[in-house]
Amino acid sequence: MSQKYVALLRGINVGGKRKLKMADLRESVLKIDFTEVSTYIQSGNLFFTSEEKNARILEEKLAQHLLDEYTYDIPVVIRTAGEIEKAISKNPFSNAEDFKQLHLIFLKENPAQDLVNAFKELEFPSEQFKIEEKHLYVNYTEGVRNSKLSTTFIEKKLKTKATARNWKTLLKIESFLKG
Repeated sequence: MSQKYVALLRGINVGGKRKLKMADLRESVLKIDFTEVSTYIQSGNLFFTSEEKNARILEEKLAQHLLDEYTYDIPVVIRTAGEIEKAISKNPFSNAEDFKQLHLIFLKENPAQDLVNAFKELEFPSEQFKIEEKHLYVNYTEGVRNSKLSTTFIEKKLKTKATARNWKTLLKIESFLKG
């Protein structure tokens, strides 16, 4: 039986770099046996089904396809509908005043515990954050634009690839996976 997934691509169509039309992406991934393919907005949210049950294999397969097809070395994080639902339910900032500032950073893998411990010691005056397995919840209370807690910074500190989605997009992703 096929499993439904979302592939979250990092750095697609941002600032005029790594341009990738979602229609082209939808068509091209059929070559690697992804089925029931759809996308949401231009920032690289790809929905598909696959017989493969190992998300790590699918991440590698899609990343290699993007490199071969478009010459883009793009970090890919894949989650199931259940994983998205669980991540949303564990939101430690569910009483946040402004959900526009709430983001979920998807980590490719669980960071080493010593890195997590060191990260928890960091202080960012205008951000609240919590690491929960392969997810980092961030409430950018003064906005994400001027924050020091960027995805690149997070990747360096936790030594894993990551990609972020705001809460509105995350809820839309959940609805696509349920539908």
